[in-house]
Amino acid sequence: MNLRQLEYFLAVVAEGSVSRAAATLHMTQPPLSQSVLQLEKQLGVQLLSKHHQGVSTTPAGELLATQGRQLLRWSERLEEQVRALGQGLAGRLHIASVPTFAWGHLPPLLKAYAAQAPDVAVELSDPEPAEVLRQVAAGGADVGFVATSDPEGLAAAHGELVMAVVLAMPLVAVVPPRFADLPEPLDLAELAGEPWILPSASPGFPGLPEIAERLWQEMGTRPSSVRTVSTLQTAVPLISADMGISLMPHSVADIAGSRVRIHTPLQPVQPLYATLVRARHIQPPPVLARFLEVVQHPYTGEL
Repeated sequence: MNLRQLEYFLAVVAEGSVSRAAATLHMTQPPLSQSVLQLEKQLGVQLLSKHHQGVSTTPAGELLATQGRQLLRWSERLEEQVRALGQGLAGRLHIASVPTFAWGHLPPLLKAYAAQAPDVAVELSDPEPAEVLRQVAAGGADVGFVATSDPEGLAAAHGELVMAVVLAMPLVAVVPPRFADLPEPLDLAELAGEPWILPSASPGFPGLPEIAERLWQEMGTRPSSVRTVSTLQTAVPLISADMGISLMPHSVADIAGSRVRIHTPLQPVQPLYATLVRARHIQPPPVLARFLEVVQHPYTGEL
């Protein structure tokens, strides 16, 4: 028994007549009658009883009609689910993103993606940058976002990954409230005696510590001390408590609100680059391919 035979049988049951069912199905009566007879032969049981008004189901036919309707509904749902999965409209997508990108820039991408594929279950994690690369390369995450000062160098060091710059994130000076009255733009050399707060350097991963080191060299000065933290978000309460200053993307600094002050640096400061990473050896599944289409607009290209 196949679904086509079942559909024909259910049409005959619904119409109570082979001729009326044939008209409904836009086919001639002989092949429809032959299909029902073939179904009865395969099952070894009579399904329909003929009478002067048409046909009616036998007990076996009634059972097949009842269960068959459920089977066809289940088949339709299964077809829809499989089609949705193949089109990237259903499934699961794991994104590993550093907080620097996730807090300010990932939400609009997720919103746009959810509008296209609301049935995809999105999993989001925020490991350290080197772990983002490891997870994506190993297939533990479908796609990742990191913030780096040297996307070209990072791509050259990780041939197993495809990388693409999503956007540049200009850096601003984030200082305690007592510096609210400093002129704009802020000459960072005037704060040479202040301690700095920066994320810990990650070997082989160029980031904010390298940008700060280059800036100090260009200014010909170094801070009195450098406190390291796990993430830039961790630095915000320390800056608010007047324990140091930092550089960070504006989107991260905005999280602190009035607890800190934000200034544009007078000195040229290299930006961080939000960079998308995915495994080179893994063909993007439909859910990832659709997400990449959503992110495609701000791409500057593969590195």
